[in-house]
Amino acid sequence: MTDAHTVRPPGHPSGDSDARQRLIDAARRLFSRHGFEGISTRAVATDAGVDAALIRYYFGNKAGLFEQMLLETLAPVRERLRDSRHPQLNSHLPDHDHCQVTERLAALMRSYYQAMAPNPELPRLIQRVLHGDPGSESYQIVHRLFEGMLAQSHQWIQNMLVQAGHLPSDLDPRLVRLSFLSLMAFPLVAPPMVVQASGLALDTEHMERLVQHNVTILQRALQLPAASPAAFQVKESLDAHS
Repeated sequence: MTDAHTVRPPGHPSGDSDARQRLIDAARRLFSRHGFEGISTRAVATDAGVDAALIRYYFGNKAGLFEQMLLETLAPVRERLRDSRHPQLNSHLPDHDHCQVTERLAALMRSYYQAMAPNPELPRLIQRVLHGDPGSESYQIVHRLFEGMLAQSHQWIQNMLVQAGHLPSDLDPRLVRLSFLSLMAFPLVAPPMVVQASGLALDTEHMERLVQHNVTILQRALQLPAASPAAFQVKESLDAHS
């Protein structure tokens, strides 16, 4: 048991420290603004107000911190993608009026905006990294993460749309996925003048309006069941994630 006179090893947290979360938050801010190569672990620790040795304690190194920041930021989206079992898939004839596929599309899209809209530089960083040097450490981390998410999104579409009989046979599921990703992701990486000309802002009201617009387009194009009004009631503020 430790007491007030116990000497702790350098870089070890004391008590119920929030140092780990502060490092994640600082990493999200600084890596988004300056890139992986443009910021040091010392700068992240200074911004977080903690000992730089805690980065090694919690994450191993700078790459570990970068990867964990991305994993935790995108965890709600990845969780939505894992939830891909169609409620009526075991029925001989799926009950499309109660399958909630449109509501789940809205929830998936909303989870992305809740993760990214408070940190608008982050999706732009991801885009830059994936257009950069494939041999770089940051590219390998981001590529590995998004390769997994692409596989998850493929399974989501297969389960929720193809196998459940929602997707017309003349539509390629891979292109449907591309259309969905384009609708969801482009507003957060588009030039500001394009976003402003569309009447959007990165706040709760406008992002929810975008969710409803995008889901309505997909629902009508794919002839999905209409979403219930509750699907577009905001349950959590986007601003709470900043």
